[in-house]
Amino acid sequence: MTEHLIQWIVLASCIIFALLRLPDAIRGRGRSVFAAMVLLVVAVGLSLPQIYLPVDGLLGGMNLANLIIRLSLFAIFVLLGIRIAGAFRSPRTRWLIVGPLGLTVLGVVVAVTVVLFVLSDLPESSTGLQAFRDQDTVRLYAEAGRLYPGYVAACLVLPAVKGLMDPAGRLAYRSASALLAVGFGAVVVFAVTRLLAGAHLGIWEIVLPFGSILLVVSGLTVIWASRRRTELTPPGNRLA
Repeated sequence: MTEHLIQWIVLASCIIFALLRLPDAIRGRGRSVFAAMVLLVVAVGLSLPQIYLPVDGLLGGMNLANLIIRLSLFAIFVLLGIRIAGAFRSPRTRWLIVGPLGLTVLGVVVAVTVVLFVLSDLPESSTGLQAFRDQDTVRLYAEAGRLYPGYVAACLVLPAVKGLMDPAGRLAYRSASALLAVGFGAVVVFAVTRLLAGAHLGIWEIVLPFGSILLVVSGLTVIWASRRRTELTPPGNRLA
C-alpha cells in the first residue's frame, strides 16, 4: 500500500509539472523537457497495476506495456540529458550522451532490451513482470532497463554538483542543481546496488527510483519557475 502511495504521489507530481510547462510548449519553448515530462507520466502511470493491467490488456496482454515503460525511460534520459548538459554548459557531458559513445551505448541497450523481451515467456499481463521473476531473460531484461538510465545519470551528476558549488550561481540555480545532483545520484545508486545485490531491495525498490524522479522533476521545475519569475519581473524592480 505504501509503495503504491509513493507511486501515485510521483505520478500526480509529474502530471502537475507537465501541465505547468504546457503553455510554454505550445509557444515552442522547452518542448524537449515537456516531452520528457509526458513520457514520465506514461512510464510512472504504467508502473501502477490499476493502469498497467487494463492498458496491457488493450495491447494484447503480452506485457508490451512494460516494454513501453523501458523505451520511454530511455527516451526520457536522452531528452533530459541533452537539455541538462546544455543548461550546465557541459559539451563533454553532451558528447558522452549523444556522441558516438553515448549513441553506441543507447543502441546496444535498446537492442539487448528488445531481444530479451522477445525471448522471455510472458503469456499474461503482470505489472513489473513480477510473475516472471524466475526467468533469467526477465532478470537480464530488468538489468538492461536500468543500465542506460544509470549511465546517463552518472554523466550528469558531476555537472550538477559543479552547479551546486558555483559561488556565482543564483539561489534558484544552486537549489535546482542540488535536487538534480541528488536525483541523478539516486538513479546511479539504484542501478549499481540492484546489479550487485541481484535481489529485490524491498521498499528501496520504490523509494530510490521514484524518489529520484521526484527530485529531478522538482529541480527542473525550480529552474522553470525562476526563469518565469525573471521574465515577469519589471526591469526596474531591484528586489527581483
